[in-house]
Amino acid sequence: MLRKLIRNKLQNYKIALNKPDPSLPLNLKATKRVAVIGGGIAGISAACNLSERGFEVHLFEKEHFLGGKVGSWQFESNGETLRTEHGFHGFFRQYLNLRNFLKKIGSYKHLIPIDDYTILFDKNKKQGFKGLDNTPLLNVLGLRKFGIVNWKTFLNPLGIPFINLLRFDFKSTFKNFDAESFASFASRTRMNDKMRLVFNSFSRAFFAEPEDMSMAELIKSFHFYFLSNEDGLLYDVLDSDFQNSFIGYCEKFLKKNKAKINYSTPVTSLQKTGNYFVVNGESFDYCVLCTDVKHTKRLIAHATGFEAYSSTLHKLTSLKQSGRYAVLRLWTDRFEADPTLPFFIFTDRLKCLDSVTLYHKMEKESATWSKEHNGGIFELHSYSVPKDLITDQEVKEHLLSELYHYFPELQGMKFVHQYFQHRDDFPGFHTNQYANRPEVATDVPGFYLAGDWVKMNNCSMLMEAAYTSGAIAANYILEREGLQQNALESVPLKGILA
Repeated sequence: MLRKLIRNKLQNYKIALNKPDPSLPLNLKATKRVAVIGGGIAGISAACNLSERGFEVHLFEKEHFLGGKVGSWQFESNGETLRTEHGFHGFFRQYLNLRNFLKKIGSYKHLIPIDDYTILFDKNKKQGFKGLDNTPLLNVLGLRKFGIVNWKTFLNPLGIPFINLLRFDFKSTFKNFDAESFASFASRTRMNDKMRLVFNSFSRAFFAEPEDMSMAELIKSFHFYFLSNEDGLLYDVLDSDFQNSFIGYCEKFLKKNKAKINYSTPVTSLQKTGNYFVVNGESFDYCVLCTDVKHTKRLIAHATGFEAYSSTLHKLTSLKQSGRYAVLRLWTDRFEADPTLPFFIFTDRLKCLDSVTLYHKMEKESATWSKEHNGGIFELHSYSVPKDLITDQEVKEHLLSELYHYFPELQGMKFVHQYFQHRDDFPGFHTNQYANRPEVATDVPGFYLAGDWVKMNNCSMLMEAAYTSGAIAANYILEREGLQQNALESVPLKGILA
């Protein structure tokens, strides 16, 4: 009975974001040119949704590959040609629109489930979440057996604010909590260590330190990932390199619909001229800007013809990017590690290391390399590099030291290959950012924004936010041209007690 009431309250865990008019035509008859700047998930989304309907789409990508944060590229090391990526990505089951897209392009068959969502603690302790009740609210109560919550959590005077985790609502949540950091919230509510660790994991997954992360954004993320659906914290991953299991399918879809993909083509000039946009000297009817925060600020600062649109300019130039993050991938001469562990593990961060991915247990190409070389492939990830670790060498040393702390059996292994990245190009979901965050539609006619940093009327985050924003941008253009929109879905927009 209670489960049924919860399901009804949360609208069967799925709502429609729009209602396409079936009486409208699907395909464009006239010629309309669209510039899509940025070939990550958001750009791919916009380009696929528009080219499929007959728009002449030109996709501009500065790299020699598509995918952005899920891109994959080759490099040479010690006589071998290898592939690497920006880092591990989980395809959560509440990524409704992205997963529908994977089905559409044929990539969905590559998804495989992860066994458990595991956190490694100090002193050889670990915490899994397998077997947790998957009904919202009941899953929170089920955390009692892990010591994350107890009867005092929601009843003691200091813990009363915890009830707001169940009361997510865009208007009230961001009004009351966007100015407060997670660190401040945890301190004033005397959050216990295990709950703090779980939320720290959420915070760092958005590339923010607890003292920077907006508590409102964290409540939204907890609602999206845990309290709005029956899919919970378990998720799927692609069983093969991103290029082979995802991006290649996107490229095939785009080419089938005659989209022009401009690889290795950074946009060096963007102009608004009358009713048109001029991108690298070419004229377009529409422009969808899908670059990451760092490059968006740089591009818009040098764009011309946007001076009359002060609201859009201000929002874009004041965007905040994340702090630094680092990814170290290692190809090793052995792979001893606890065989009971899943291929992705969060750690109770000592200073730098947030997660470890055992690629030789997950990805086909990595498993083949492991078998041929009798070695392992490990990815060490710091989602938010501590401010006092400055150089690449300092970061690498700390990542390795903490790896050996959690996996002492790996000490002494040799590195056959390694690839290190130290970047700062994720969006920052920091305090006091929400009110000024730009939306998909701007005050510039025909100019739209897409990316995981864009404010939308849904709770999606990370890859789902990137895909959904690109699809929403495409829907605005379809609507302007009198065409039927594509249907989009979302988890419910309010918490169970909202």
